[in-house]
Amino acid sequence: MTISHYKKRLYLYLICCLAVSVSFLFNPVYSFAGEKMQKQKKEDGENKIHITADRLIADGNSNNAEFIGNVRAVQDATVITSAKLKIFYKKDPAGAKDNSKGAESIKEIIATGNVKILFDDKIAETEQAVYTAETRVLELNGPDSKITSGKNTISGSKIIFFRDDGRVKVEGSGNKRVEAFFESGGKGL
Repeated sequence: MTISHYKKRLYLYLICCLAVSVSFLFNPVYSFAGEKMQKQKKEDGENKIHITADRLIADGNSNNAEFIGNVRAVQDATVITSAKLKIFYKKDPAGAKDNSKGAESIKEIIATGNVKILFDDKIAETEQAVYTAETRVLELNGPDSKITSGKNTISGSKIIFFRDDGRVKVEGSGNKRVEAFFESGGKGL
């Protein structure tokens, strides 16, 4: 094998490790892990993601990995399903020299095609979801985008959800207006 072949294999290995072990939207808990192991992982700040798909295309030179076909990403009680999931990551110059843990972190995640995200007490559905890790902002794009929480639903063509403070910005487009359905608690307008 040539050196470039070994480099490609190394990049693929690093990206697979990144996809499984880097922090994403959620906290780790796996049903097969013991309670002591779960507590230790939480204390260490290690957040693992389990991603399954039909295919994986990794490009170490462009710092991204794309999961294609029947994608399912799980971390704690959060689940993302989509046709495709692309992860863009950035390298930490300080950790990149020795390839130490934490040398890479997720910059952005883009899920496309029949996207469904279960998180907190909410369900988000859209054609495209973009999550920016640094700002913790989730953007849903598509004519039938919606977020449901209990019996409350908001929908529009573009929904921006600010995870840190729970703010939501919803936009319509063309003839498709913003809609919201709220449970009134027994009292009317």
